Amino acid sequence: MNWLAEVEELLKGKTEGEVFEKATLHSLWKLMNSGLIDSFDFPISTGKEGNVFRARCKGKLLAVKIYRINTATFRSISKYLMYEPPAKVKRDRRSIIFAWAQKEFNNLKKLSQAGVRVPEPIAIEGNVIVMEYIGTEEQPAPLLKDAPLENAEEVFRKIKEYLRLMYHKAQLVHADFSEYNVLMHDEEPVIIDVGQTVRRDNPMAMEFLQRDVRNIARFFRKFIRIREEELMEYILEGENEICKNSN
Repeated sequence: MNWLAEVEELLKGKTEGEVFEKATLHSLWKLMNSGLIDSFDFPISTGKEGNVFRARCKGKLLAVKIYRINTATFRSISKYLMYEPPAKVKRDRRSIIFAWAQKEFNNLKKLSQAGVRVPEPIAIEGNVIVMEYIGTEEQPAPLLKDAPLENAEEVFRKIKEYLRLMYHKAQLVHADFSEYNVLMHDEEPVIIDVGQTVRRDNPMAMEFLQRDVRNIARFFRKFIRIREEELMEYILEGENEICKNSN
């Protein structure tokens, strides 16, 4: 059996009709051949830019994010590429999508090292990212927008702390933050979808941060009293507090 047939056999009946490009199948085969993926279970989520699948390796559950290499995906990410274009990358569509996946992988590592709760990045190959699976054996963790919140105030406290760590320790701004980019697992928020994240010194960073604050404040106002100005001040003025806590 050649590598293409091997991968197609592995994916049979697991992708809900999704057809992958040959470059994607080759990336999956490389990850399988490296012992990083044994099998696929089912799709966790499907979006305009790509899909996330649950997979397994040596009994461990994984999440595998696959960016599509097509015109629609390229157009979707182009609005963010203008703010931080990848350096030394060919301008063809596949190279750009590969660079975008690498950017998300690097951001996950940077955020994890800064103390922000994100899925732990495990491996990357082309347009495929392997990362920690968030959820149980029975089902993936729900998005914040769908999760029952028994203690909204505590969840909000953790999220605003992550936004502050993101800004000061990782020196990043999410740039697309809302209840759609947070998973809830065991009452713990986990931030996801960090491909579009920009550096703090980006000329658009402050505008993106204000939008992130506005979005998450709007959601939590359903449960608790929040002022956007106070949240913004908490994030921006947190550097001294973070430094003090790290000493």
